[in-house]
Amino acid sequence: MPSYGQFCPVSKTAELLCERWMPLVLRELMCGSTRFGEIQRGIPPISPALLAKRLKQLQAAGVVTRTADGPRATYELTEAGWELYPLIEAMGVWGQRWVRSTYGPDELDPTVLMWDMHRMLRPEGLADARTVIEFWIRDAPPRRTTYWLVVDDGIDLCLVDPGRDVDVRVETDLKSLTQVWMGDLTMANACESGRIHLLGPPDLVRRLPEWLGHHPVLGGIPAASTES
Repeated sequence: MPSYGQFCPVSKTAELLCERWMPLVLRELMCGSTRFGEIQRGIPPISPALLAKRLKQLQAAGVVTRTADGPRATYELTEAGWELYPLIEAMGVWGQRWVRSTYGPDELDPTVLMWDMHRMLRPEGLADARTVIEFWIRDAPPRRTTYWLVVDDGIDLCLVDPGRDVDVRVETDLKSLTQVWMGDLTMANACESGRIHLLGPPDLVRRLPEWLGHHPVLGGIPAASTES
């Protein structure tokens, strides 16, 4: 691992956290990913070899533990790892306030968006029975236009048709749904402007916007230019 050659604690922390992809690996672990594939699913551009290297660096630093589970392994943050949570959260809050995304094509990924939504949403408040929400993203790349959230005691993200009746269908473009999730646009406004269409029973269509809301940590952070 490159060294700044200083005893300063800031430099020692930077040696670990400023490695490429490292904050995002920590973000995934803090959001509940424990399997190698789950972590990579939240960071598609990272290669398996580089992800394995970063996890080994975190283990060597005492930030992550690896537990073998037959042919598979789980990764969990240690006490030292969880102590980094305020730093990673602060990076997200600062970024949302001061260098907010403009949602260019190179920043939008439907699978990453749906993965983030499914792990941040809570099953309560939508319906009393299992509910299937189909998202059709009209401008997504081929074979990545349709996703399903199955909401029951938990929330499962399906990349192929789960074989259940769809209760609500969300028709949207990728930018609009991302803006709703990140708090730049409300679902109500997106529906009023025709950017998003909700199809299904009136009671579920009425509840869905409030249930989905926005990212629970970052969606309510205003851009610096709009703060009073």
